[in-house]
Amino acid sequence: MWRWDDFVLDAGRYELRSGDAVIRVEPQVFDVLTQLVSNSERFVSKEELFDSVWGGRFVGEAALTSRIKAARRALGDNGESQRYIRT
Repeated sequence: MWRWDDFVLDAGRYELRSGDAVIRVEPQVFDVLTQLVSNSERFVSKEELFDSVWGGRFVGEAALTSRIKAARRALGDNGESQRYIRT
């Protein structure tokens, strides 16, 4: 379980919360968030995300881009401010 600001990412429950509200995200978006949060002290490469989220299956860059965009949206972030997710 990881906590930051008002968020809780609970891998055991497969749940993202902000305060008391559960934020619904797709499983791959949750997996992207889990990988990023669990490695927040370092840079996480695209290759690591592809391997951890898609298990080595071939997917295009657009798949990763859309999951990162959805993760940012769930956190109230965007590509401009990059408060939580920097690319």
